[in-house]
Amino acid sequence: MTKFARYLSELGWQVQVLSATPIPGRPRDETLLGQVADVPVFRRPARHVAATIAGLLRPLKSLKRAAKGVTAVGASSSTLGGSGGRGPLSGRIARWLAVPDDAVLWARDIPDVAARLHAEAPFSAILASGPPYSALVGAVRAGQRLGVPVVADLRDPWSGNLNVRWPTRWHQRRFRALEREVMQHAAAVTAVSDVIAIEAREYGARRVEVIPNGFDSADMPAWTAEKSAPLRIAFLGQFSPGVADPAGFFAGFAAAREREPLLRDARVDIIGPIAPWACDAAHRAGLGDSVVFHGFKPYREALQMVSTADAGLIVLAAVPGSEGVYSGKLFDYIGIGIPVLLYGPPEGAAAAVVTASECGVVVPYGNPAAVDAALVEMARAKASDEPLCHPSDEVRSRYDRREQVRVLSGIIEEAIATG
Repeated sequence: MTKFARYLSELGWQVQVLSATPIPGRPRDETLLGQVADVPVFRRPARHVAATIAGLLRPLKSLKRAAKGVTAVGASSSTLGGSGGRGPLSGRIARWLAVPDDAVLWARDIPDVAARLHAEAPFSAILASGPPYSALVGAVRAGQRLGVPVVADLRDPWSGNLNVRWPTRWHQRRFRALEREVMQHAAAVTAVSDVIAIEAREYGARRVEVIPNGFDSADMPAWTAEKSAPLRIAFLGQFSPGVADPAGFFAGFAAAREREPLLRDARVDIIGPIAPWACDAAHRAGLGDSVVFHGFKPYREALQMVSTADAGLIVLAAVPGSEGVYSGKLFDYIGIGIPVLLYGPPEGAAAAVVTASECGVVVPYGNPAAVDAALVEMARAKASDEPLCHPSDEVRSRYDRREQVRVLSGIIEEAIATG
């Protein structure tokens, strides 16, 4: 959305952004704000449900640790997956209270805030992106109140979201009812994959356009992997239990190191928020010296780290709903020009992008033997100085952010023209 705001402004739109205050403990990259320095940004208190509950529970947890004689090790101990993959207690409680998501309290203010902004500087359309889906609900209600068309941008499936598990059928029905409300009232919907677009149509969307994730060529460093160095794989993003679990990949990597001398000094660099359970999985596989968790890095620094690796890793579980999912980092890899190693379902949006790029390999999720074989082949190819693939300019142009925003601009213009 930062890029959308930036390039819509360059195309002549007068953009103003309604957002939330930062959520404590969440990674934040201040360097990106410079790209929208001329765009007015109005922030409302986040009122994040899970974060609020976590704050209320913190004194109780401290007392519990003190009673057991346990020393706290930092905020990462309460990250997703920290409770045997179930997520922190605050998140589990929030699932009972917050539908469609933790932004529901923040989003309730959107119609009132939008009305005040509209009175001061009238706008012709609203562009809202989700998740959080609450932002989309608030946007369509603001649009109805003001008589302004809304374009809803879907980054992930809604009812088909892999990360959503509701405690009761009522919660699930409410979740789906809110999706139907948004799809039926939005003037247009943009979706990052065909699977998400199909879901939007099933829930009543009138016009749906697929605009995939992409990259900004101005951000992309050149791919400069060192030819004489051991094989190095980079993962950019965040692991998630049941959705992006690297345990099978780690097992395959460990097996490959055992049988292929070229991989003895190979390394996997994990760039993103640290998940303690993922660290444990690497240690259980005997990879404590070969998998390096760097933690969150600012976007530009993270891309630079990836650009010196031999391949970029994507991890995606093969579960119902995953066929419509692909990590946005996949397109960063394509923008850099680095080969992609997808550990995920051979069918679906992510595999289709990797295959179409002609610069990557798809390794079936849950198949460590296939991971083993792929890594050995990559190491031997590098040692033999065989040319590694590089996405063509034609492939890369499909995901150029500037061109995608031109398409988005046309959709907004049509929404305004048709009311």
